[in-house]
Amino acid sequence: MAKFKAFWEDNLIFGLATLLAGVFNYLYHVVLAHVLGPRQYGDLATFLNVTSFLVIPASVVTLIYTRVGKYRRQNAYAQSVVLWAGGIGLWLSVWLLGKSLSRLFHVDDALMVIYTAEVVPSLALSANVGMLQRSRWYLWVGLLGVLNTGFRVVAAAGALWSNYRLLAVGILEAIAAWVTWSISRVMVTRVALKGEETSSGVVVGTAMVGIVNVLFALVDGLAAKYALSPFVAGEYTGLATIGHSLQFVSGSLGTVMLTAILSDPQYRYRFAGMTLAVYSVLAAIGEWLFLAHAKVLVLTILGKGFLGIVPWLGLYGWGMICLGSLNIAMLYSVARGRWEVVVTTGAGLLYWVWALVHDHSLGQFAISTTHIMFGIMCITVATLAARQLWIAQRKVRTQT
Repeated sequence: MAKFKAFWEDNLIFGLATLLAGVFNYLYHVVLAHVLGPRQYGDLATFLNVTSFLVIPASVVTLIYTRVGKYRRQNAYAQSVVLWAGGIGLWLSVWLLGKSLSRLFHVDDALMVIYTAEVVPSLALSANVGMLQRSRWYLWVGLLGVLNTGFRVVAAAGALWSNYRLLAVGILEAIAAWVTWSISRVMVTRVALKGEETSSGVVVGTAMVGIVNVLFALVDGLAAKYALSPFVAGEYTGLATIGHSLQFVSGSLGTVMLTAILSDPQYRYRFAGMTLAVYSVLAAIGEWLFLAHAKVLVLTILGKGFLGIVPWLGLYGWGMICLGSLNIAMLYSVARGRWEVVVTTGAGLLYWVWALVHDHSLGQFAISTTHIMFGIMCITVATLAARQLWIAQRKVRTQT
């Protein structure tokens, strides 16, 4: 019981730090949405989405180092070379493809290179985060997240005084990433690393969930930039900024649930039930705000330039609730070593992207997103029910 209590204390600390980091991230978008307006805010979101796409391997690196821990001293240099070579290689790919990407998304190619400079230390930073998690120093892991998002708010402040707002934010973003890595390096050298073994299947499955979640969070923004006019794409980015907050909540709750089930699998149904109950309450509050106070939310968070998204916020919120539920279901399935949810959500992701690139208005994007997410959720529930029924029948046959 002492271990169980300590585990929840660690997750409480990490959850609070994640919440604070989320507040900073929201403040970052609030400041920039008000200062930049829909057109430039849409460009900013494109740069951030491309960067997020490039650092997808970072989630895998974090998981590997969380499970394996710090390599022996004689292997440390080789591992460092691989991580830094990977980060530099990702950034060089932007140099090579920058003009094509800028034409595709209608943005400046030089700014694309500047914003993606933060990918260089990303793999090394992710490895350090994994090592800290291996040692169960969740306070330090949370502190890194808070520092990183706090630095981003400082970067956003650069848009307040510069005549070259996007350029100033991009440079400060890159500096923030390097500062965060430097701090993480100091943390790792001062911590005795230790942890518990986890099966390779969970590592691979969790990495798949991480990749799918990253794609769910960014592909719609890229699709909007591709299929919509610059102004409407910026409006959709604002809609997604508010709507995806529900997915963010599910990610934090689902992560706590995943690690809880891995620690004490005999309580898996209790953990899952508590997680869904808390998420349902928070999602209901969020959707009520979307429906009853959409205009106030938009004016407060994004500014009057985004009032065009008000009629669609409530509908879009239902889609995000479904997406958050899928996120929790994916993490539960990973904890149990079953891949049905990952398969259904992955296939649904591909269909969602295909549908969005064929839509050409803000309303169509909101409608497609909600309908598709609801459909994926229904298919996933049916698949899980069928799987559970099959397992029950097999147990009966075995006993007879």
